[in-house]
This record gives sequence, structure tokens and C-alpha cells, in this order.
Amino acid sequence: MRTPILRSFSFAVVLAGCGASATDPDAAPNGAHDAAVRMGVDAAHTGVDAAHDAATTPATGPWVNATGNLANMPSECGSVSGFAAKPDQDMLIVGVAQHGLWASTDGGQSWHPLGTGTGSDTITNRTVSFVFDPDHPSVFWESGIYNGGGVYRSDDDGVTFHALGDVHHDDVVSVDFTDPNRRVILAGGHEQSQTLHRSSDGGATWTNVGANLPPSNFSSNPLVIDAMTHLVGCSGYASAPNGIFRTTDGGAHWTMASDVAASGAPLRASDGAIYWPLIYGSGMVRSTDEGVTWEHLVDGGVVSGVHPIELPDGRIATVGPHAIVVSSDHGVSWQAATESLPFGDAVGLAYSVQQHAFFVWHFDCGNNVLPDAIMRHDFVL
Repeated sequence: MRTPILRSFSFAVVLAGCGASATDPDAAPNGAHDAAVRMGVDAAHTGVDAAHDAATTPATGPWVNATGNLANMPSECGSVSGFAAKPDQDMLIVGVAQHGLWASTDGGQSWHPLGTGTGSDTITNRTVSFVFDPDHPSVFWESGIYNGGGVYRSDDDGVTFHALGDVHHDDVVSVDFTDPNRRVILAGGHEQSQTLHRSSDGGATWTNVGANLPPSNFSSNPLVIDAMTHLVGCSGYASAPNGIFRTTDGGAHWTMASDVAASGAPLRASDGAIYWPLIYGSGMVRSTDEGVTWEHLVDGGVVSGVHPIELPDGRIATVGPHAIVVSSDHGVSWQAATESLPFGDAVGLAYSVQQHAFFVWHFDCGNNVLPDAIMRHDFVL
């Protein structure tokens, strides 16, 4: 069995790729449509083929509610949009809009608030992504949209959080782990064109390096390769240019590495390969040369636009049309690994090594956490 990958991102929902919009990004939220459609989990866009999943034998065990005491908590549209399983310990972390981050150490039966330490900044955003430091287990980053700051860092396992600079309304955050000082960080603006924040001082100050990206794209989903080499996936409306863009000079210049509609957060696996889902569940691509070239793996109806994850045994997992699906051949073919999904609008996937379980989550545009916001399915490798 391979060592669990710690470098890869453990993401929440991916709310936007890169696409044109005439709306004000700070206007009233788009709610469930903003998440479900851009994640590619809307059934109208997946081209679902039930026979594909039914051809395999899922793991034994039903889906179990893991929402615990978060159920019906007052919140807002997008109540539970971000979730992660901490790689190094038995801790689940979820973001509740307007109420910060919450942790569970009993598999989701109960939840307690994080960020309660002296001097902690208050997180009110809608969590989009988490990034965990592979060399310093107590360090992780959170990014989110609409409310409060855009990027926060904790150095003490979530006891305290500190907002990084003045950025806000950010989707995916990505950190340069080739640098022991973690100086270079990217944060993609939510539903904003030519907006990609870059910091070279650990988040104290930020510069927009998205000015040379296509003006009709949302530059929301970056990936740091190293201090100067970065990728950003751009997708959105059919009338807008789509693609994966690459820079080798810290964002001063960008070139299109692929014209696919890369949407949401990519996975960088333990072997260095990068897996990127396409918009509206239309497939997935992979690069084995740090984003220089890309291979189209599957078409629509097989995987959704949910961020893929790497399991401890090296297989890749993501949300399929009807179930969690896994691949043991680097994304070429996929097999169902669970019973049918508990809801059709799952916006994210996580796997807890300690709990031996998958977790999925969803939300609506009401003002409370859904009673079944978080669901788990045991999956022993």
C-alpha cells in the first residue's frame, strides 16, 4: 500500500472555472446553481449512463448521516460548501457560512468550533478550499468567498486563524511546497476575469498576475508548481475561450497549454501527475509533465466536475453520475466504489484515512444547514 499523499489539495466545492459574466462578482450570490452547475454535478449536464456504474460491485455499507449537531444551524445560501479530512490525524473539518470552521474527531457524530483561541481572526466566508502542509501537520490554509477575508492560515491545528493580507472573495488557494518558507501563494478570484492573486511573502501582500489572461475568463482555479511555474484552469460559458494556462515567470506571461474547459480544482497526485476535471461533468484530462501537455482521459457521463482525490493505495477517486467512482489505471477507466449517492447535488468528496470512509456534502440556498448536509460511506482499502 502506498503512503497517503499529503501534498495534494483536500478541497471543498469548486464554484467557478474561467468564463464570461456580466454580473458583479460581489453581488447577491448565485446559490446552489453557482455551485452545482459549475461543479458539473447538475444531472442535466452529466449525460448520465446508469449502466456504467451498475457494471461494477460497490463496497458493502450504506450511506450514514454525518451532519451531527450542525444540522439546521442558521447560516445562509451555500451553508456547507467546504469540507476536508485532515491527512495526519482523525479530524474532519467543515466550513459553515457565517460561522467559521468546525471539527469532528468522531467521524461526524459531533462537531466543535475551531478558531476559538486567543487572538484568532473570525472566519465568516463560504469555504471553498483547504490546503494542508505536508511537512508541518499543524499548518493549513483555508480560502472562501463573499464574506470576510479570502485566505486564512492556521499554524496550530485550527486553534487560531489569521487572515492573509487584504484579498477576499477567493475560490482555490494553492501554496508552493517546494519552498520551505511557503512564500508563494496563489488565490483565484471568484467569478472574476483576469483576477489571480499572487503573494511572494507568505500572504502578507498580494499582486494581481491575471491581467494577461483572457479577459472573458474566470481565473478562479490555480495550481502552484514551483515559485515561478503556475497553472490556472479557465472555463465557463461556451462563448468564452476555455483552457489551461501556464506561466514560468510568476504570472508575467501566460501561454495556453490546452484548450479544454478545465473547471474546478486539480489534483496533483503523489507521482506528480495532474488530474483536472472538465466543466459540466464533460470529462477529465491528465498531465505528466507539470502541465506542459495534456491527455484527454474520459468524456462526459463518467465523472463529474468534483475535485478528484488520491486514495492511500494510489487509486484516484471522484464523484460519478450515481456513485463514488475509482480508477486504478490513472483515470482511463472508472468503477463504482459505493452504493448510489445519497443526493444528486454532491459538491465535493473527501476520504478519511483514519475513519476508512468517504464523505460527500451539499447545500441549498436556504438559510440553514441541511439535515443531511454531510454523508459518509465506509470504504476499507
